[in-house]
Amino acid sequence: MITICLITILIIISSILYLYKPIRKFIQQKTIYSKCFKTPKSNCIPLFGHFFLLAGQVSKREHYQHLLKLCREYPQEPVICVWFFLWPFLAFTRVDYLEIFLAANSKHTNKSPDYALLDDWLKTGLLISSGKKWKKRRRIITPSFHDTNLLANCIDTFNEQLDIGLKYFQKLADQEIETDLYPLISSWTLDVICETAMGKTVRAQTEESEYVKAVVRITEIIALRMRSPWLWPRPIFKLSALGREHDHLLNIIHKFTRQVVEDRISDFSSTHVRHRMAFLDTLIANMHDEQMSIDDIQEEVDTFMFAGHDTTATALNFALFMIALHQDIQQRLFEEMQKIFENDNERPCTFDDVKQMDYLECVIKETLRLSPSVPIIGREIQETFQYNGKTFVKGTSTLIFIYEIHRDPQHFPEPDKFDPDRFLPELVQQQHPYAYIPFSAGSRNCIGQRFALLEEKVFLSTIIRRFYLTTSQSYEDFVPTEQIILRSDNVLKVKLISRI
Repeated sequence: MITICLITILIIISSILYLYKPIRKFIQQKTIYSKCFKTPKSNCIPLFGHFFLLAGQVSKREHYQHLLKLCREYPQEPVICVWFFLWPFLAFTRVDYLEIFLAANSKHTNKSPDYALLDDWLKTGLLISSGKKWKKRRRIITPSFHDTNLLANCIDTFNEQLDIGLKYFQKLADQEIETDLYPLISSWTLDVICETAMGKTVRAQTEESEYVKAVVRITEIIALRMRSPWLWPRPIFKLSALGREHDHLLNIIHKFTRQVVEDRISDFSSTHVRHRMAFLDTLIANMHDEQMSIDDIQEEVDTFMFAGHDTTATALNFALFMIALHQDIQQRLFEEMQKIFENDNERPCTFDDVKQMDYLECVIKETLRLSPSVPIIGREIQETFQYNGKTFVKGTSTLIFIYEIHRDPQHFPEPDKFDPDRFLPELVQQQHPYAYIPFSAGSRNCIGQRFALLEEKVFLSTIIRRFYLTTSQSYEDFVPTEQIILRSDNVLKVKLISRI
């Protein structure tokens, strides 16, 4: 009984301390934003705003669909204000104000507070860090993603892992069934990112991995926590069943990556051990000169894993679905591959091959326009300022709604039409710099976008040469939802027919 009373008192005190500052800020922001921005009226309740529409156990499908509906209530407004109880979120759905956050000299580059829910996992790695630490890490890591030799090594890894994966894709073709390809794609991208980032083979395509399962599950928990304000305070979350599961998974993940880092450092210092370079090696090489600890290196490895696995798997899954839907586009792709590979459907892809895949690049970009792997990114306003007659208050969270920005008919006529020709070089030159931002833009753009595009080209060119893709579904079967990464609430199914 005493324990229950103490817990109750702790919760009450935590709630008071947690809400005092937000209430003060709420009054200030409510006064200003009610004059500057439209607030969607759908299911908007006084004080609580859209809280009950978007919060907690609302399914991820409903959560995302409700958010889309709110943003589309005023289609001509580039910014709307969504109230999540005491917290306003400024949602940007057009290009008009994006230079505030995405220009190279922007002051507002810090991630929004909800990213702090990733702190336990990623610590202050490149994705979350800010200020001098972020600038230093970005400077250290950037050269690796532009190192031609390292990227060429990555292509060897892509091909080796595809040799394993193709056996499973061929089995599906032999069975002549229409099925969800995502599990196979996800296992392949996991094997790829583990080997290229950490130099570690996890055999996700052939074996069950405790680490792999932990990464998938902890992402689900974090996504649920993001839309559950009562779980934002760390003490309350730690006491919950979800919090205890989160910590258990975190222990599995950190134990695994710590061991990988320590083993790699040991190998790196040995003159007898030779291995293919991984991105981890570039961090180890800078340990002493840049005064980086093992903890520093581990948080960047964890960040690589979080940012580089599911995003690519999702993009590839959507790309195969769109290619299966559009037979004319699939034929153009196949003809491009036949020309590049001289009708050889089995030869591994090379760095020189990738450079020639112009139309495939257009297809990938159009896929990322319609289904960006990360549909929303957040920023926090660092100082109060005025822009175009609007006041933006320090500390406000913003949502840069990439999914909606990519559907602006002013920049992409017939926005729901899948048309890779939008990205022909002569048309790209005419695009607004912030109309297409699947990898964000400015100083905090995705550091791994060149790596991701390379990975996607190798995978798709191999699949297209070996299999003909069909589907009985339509584009309407794609029901967008979001779990940090964009998903389809309906399973997207593709049938593979062997070309060999």
